[in-house]
Amino acid sequence: MTLTDIAIQNLRRRKGKTTFLLLTFVLVIGITVALNTLAKSMHDDLQKSLTQYGANVVITPESEHFTLSYGGLSVPGVNYEVKQLNYDSLARIMSNPDLAISGIAPKIIGSVTGAKKRYLIIGVDFPNELKMKPWWQIKGRQPGDQEVIIGSGIASKENLVIGSTLELNHQNYPIVGIMEETGGSEDNGVFTNFSTSRALTGINSWSMIELNTAQPNKTAAYLRELLPEAKVAEISQLVQGAKESVDRFSNFSLITSIVLGVIGVLIIFVTTSGNINDRVAELGILQAIGFRRRHIYSILIREVALVSLSGGVLGYLLGELTPLLLGPIAFQKTVSFQFNPLIALTAISASLFIGIVSIFLARRAISLNPLEALSYI
Repeated sequence: MTLTDIAIQNLRRRKGKTTFLLLTFVLVIGITVALNTLAKSMHDDLQKSLTQYGANVVITPESEHFTLSYGGLSVPGVNYEVKQLNYDSLARIMSNPDLAISGIAPKIIGSVTGAKKRYLIIGVDFPNELKMKPWWQIKGRQPGDQEVIIGSGIASKENLVIGSTLELNHQNYPIVGIMEETGGSEDNGVFTNFSTSRALTGINSWSMIELNTAQPNKTAAYLRELLPEAKVAEISQLVQGAKESVDRFSNFSLITSIVLGVIGVLIIFVTTSGNINDRVAELGILQAIGFRRRHIYSILIREVALVSLSGGVLGYLLGELTPLLLGPIAFQKTVSFQFNPLIALTAISASLFIGIVSIFLARRAISLNPLEALSYI
C-alpha cells in the first residue's frame, strides 16, 4: 500500500469532514470566479460595442435649442438656428490622414408622405454602412436609383414583400429588399441611396455622419475645430452611465472576492488544524510502527492536496457555469462559456497553496513525541 492509498483511505473514513472541506473550497473558488467572470464579460461587451461594432463618433448639424418652462417644469421646446452639414464636410474629413478613420457612413434622413402615413427615409451608402453595422441583415439586394429597402416593421404591418411597391410622394417605388428585425428605429425605416433620398426629401446636406476611429477622443476634439458648424459627440459619452455601472460591479466583485477569500482561508485553516489535532493518537501510532515524520507529512499533504485540487477544479467549473444561468436572469445578457487558462491556473493554484499551507500550521500535532502522542488514547 502506497502513501497515496493511505491518504485516500483516510479521506474515505472521514466522509463528513472531507465533504465539508471540499464544499468550502468549491464555494470560495466558485463564487470568486463567477463574480470576476461576470465583471470581465460585461466589460468586454462594453468595449466590443464601443470599438468593434458601429460608430464611436457621431457628427450632426449644430443647432440652438429653446426650452419652455412653466412653473419650474421644463417641457420639450424647439430647435432654431439649425446649421447645415454641407457635402464638403465629408471631403474635409476624408482628406485628413491624421484622423485614423477606419469607417465613415454619412446619411440623409427625412420624412415623406405615403399613401396612408409619413415614412422615415434614410439615404445611406450601403457598402460603407454594412461594414460599420454588421448586424444589418438584408433579404434581397441593395437598392439602385428609384428603389427602396424597407424595415421589418413596415413589411409586417403593411404586408409588403420583395417585389411589392411603396407609394412615396405620389410615386411608386419598387421594394428590392427587406431588413431583418434589429429592435431599433431601422425596423420602421425606408432605406435608399443618396440620389433617391435627395429627390424624395429635398434635403441637400448631410443629416448625420458616423465615424469609426481608433482614437475617438482625439478625433472628436480635432473635428470640433475642423467643423465649427457641426456638433461632434463620442458614443463613449453616451454610454458613460453603462461604463460607470460596469466599473462599480467590477469593484464590488473585487471586494467580495477578497472578503470571501479571507473567510474561506480562515475556515480551511481552522478545519484542517482541527482535523489533524483530532488525529494526534493516530499519528502517534503511525510513528510508533515505523513511519517517519516526513512520511506523515507526505500523507497529510496528499490528503489536503486531493481535496484542494478537486475543490479548485470543481470551483472553477462552477464559477464559469454560474454566469451562464445568472447572466440572462440578473443582468439581461447572455454569457458564453469561455475557458480561461490563466483564471483556471490561478484558482487551482490558490486552492492548492491554501490547503498545503494549512498543514504546516498544524505541525505541532505532527511534531509530538510518539509516547506523548499515544498518551491521547
